[in-house]
Parts: sequence; C-alpha cells; structure tokens
Amino acid sequence: MRRDERSRAERRPQGAGSPPGMRAWALALMLAFAAGTARAQAPPDTVALMWTAPGDDGNIGTAQGYEMRMSLAPIDENNWSGATVVAGAPPPLPAGTSQRMVARGLTYGTTYYFAIKSVDDAGNWSPISNLVRWDWVLDTAPPAAPTGIAATLATGGVRVTWSANSEADLAGYSVYRAVAASGPFTDVSGSLLTTPTFLDATIPAGTAVVWYQVTARDISGNESARSSVASLTLVATATGTWTIDPGYPNPSPAGATVHIPLTVPASAGDARIEIVNNVGQRVRRMDLGGLASGSTSVTWDGKNDAGREVAPGAYTAWLIAGSTRSSIRLVRVP
Repeated sequence: MRRDERSRAERRPQGAGSPPGMRAWALALMLAFAAGTARAQAPPDTVALMWTAPGDDGNIGTAQGYEMRMSLAPIDENNWSGATVVAGAPPPLPAGTSQRMVARGLTYGTTYYFAIKSVDDAGNWSPISNLVRWDWVLDTAPPAAPTGIAATLATGGVRVTWSANSEADLAGYSVYRAVAASGPFTDVSGSLLTTPTFLDATIPAGTAVVWYQVTARDISGNESARSSVASLTLVATATGTWTIDPGYPNPSPAGATVHIPLTVPASAGDARIEIVNNVGQRVRRMDLGGLASGSTSVTWDGKNDAGREVAPGAYTAWLIAGSTRSSIRLVRVP
C-alpha cells in the first residue's frame, strides 16, 4: 500500500489493570504517510501523517482524543512517555473517517519515529499504534507478497501459517479471510502480526469453507500484494461425497510441497488423486485409502511416479472416487 492510502483501525482487548466495568480500550491506529509527503511544494521541515479514525467502543462511535508522539529512536510502550508530544492532533471524527495531521519543525536529514494512541470517553487509552519511520526518503516500494500459505484445523479455530518475509524494514503481516470463493476478503488479524502464524477464532458459525490471503507491510506503511489463496473445508458436505479444494501454494516453485485440501465422507471407499500434465498424461497417482472422514489434506511433492521432479507447467489434479470426478488446476514454476 502506498503511503497515501488509508490504513484500517484495529481492535484491541481491554488493557491489564483497567478497573472493572470500564469500557473496552479505544482502537489502536495504523499510521501511514499522507499524500504530498516530502513533495517539493511542501515545507522542508514538515511531514504529514494519516490514519483511519477508530470508534469510542470498538469500531462504534467516536473516540475522545488522540496523542501523537515522535522520537529519534523507535517508540514502544516502555519509552512512550519519554517521546515528544506532537502538537496539533485533530479532534477525532466518527469511526472509519480518514484523518490527517502535520508534524512541524523537523530537521532535514534527521530520522524520526512516530506513533499515536487514542482514548475513549471513559479515559481508556489504546495500545500504541504501528510505528512509522521518516528519514526524508519517500519509500514507495512494498514488500514481496508472502508465500507458503497454509490453513489447518487447530484447537479454537483455523491456524494460518506462511513463510517469513526477509525485508529488513518489515513491520508485520495482515491476514484476510473470505467465506465465499468469490470473496470479499476481509482483514481478520487486527493489529499487524509480527510472526508468520495466526489463529482465526472468529469464523462465523455454519461456515463450510474458508479462504485466506496474507499481505506484508513495511515500516513506511507500504503493503504488499496479496499472497496466493489457501482454503480449508470445515464441514463435510451434506451429500456425503468427496470434495477437493484449490491447492496451495499455487503456483508453486520447484522443490515446494503442494497441499491439496479434501473432504472425506463417512463411507469413503476407494479413492485416488491422479495428477496429469497439459496433454493428459498421468504423471502421479496417490491412493487415498485409510483417510479419516472429515476435512483433511494430502500433499504432492512435485514429483512423478518415478520420484523425479516434474517439469514447470500446468497440471490437473483429479479426485477420483467411485462416480465422483473433480479436479483442480496446479501450476509448477522454475
């Protein structure tokens, strides 16, 4: 995401030590540099920042106030009180509204760090927002899209995992979920995740299949493209038949393992997956006997029946179980 795009406000739980009966903390904020930052027509000692207004109680209503702080060193909860208050914070607007303020009197060439908190009408302060770093160079290059996305059943929800990005200025990750193949995908991770794993415990009751994508964001607010989609079937189909869902990662590089989600009926019988190339030749057969009923997945290591890596290209994975024949498309890249 470019710095001139809006970031979402994130929900935080009530803080430790809050008196009983007090309302939930105001939302923490995600900062980004605003349009026009470091442009020639802007004063040389200023930088503009923007965020999306939180609510007074979760994402409802209007917060009571903001406090923006800056420092020459990274800001966290431990040194927040020692950072300099930035004058001129605007009054909060209704939740979801884009807001903007300008920090003035900066010294060109000096690196500054900014963060913000919000407070609700009960005096509850949010946790610290994400940190933004200003070094007078407008960084508009986003991180690479995360890879290796996988979704598995876990105690309390669905565990989403992915491979860690390697960018030195990485700030964290966001997880997006859809409950329909056509979307929409909604951010369900809240604040930026600093490790490549997320437990989704908020899946709507009765959801049969979930789809996930992940993005990475750097400390300048740039958001990557979304990852490939990982899906997981949560409940067996009413017809009691086999189903196959899109594999992930897809496309997959040479040497990578591809996960193929399946739903196994109570009376499974014999079933197999046959992977064929783009001219219809079978390159791999995988028997599915012995799988427990319910949601599961099998893996393809990208090799043929002879144990050799298949050539890059498009492949079709066929699920064959009695009269059931379903397929998904898989792509291998160099």
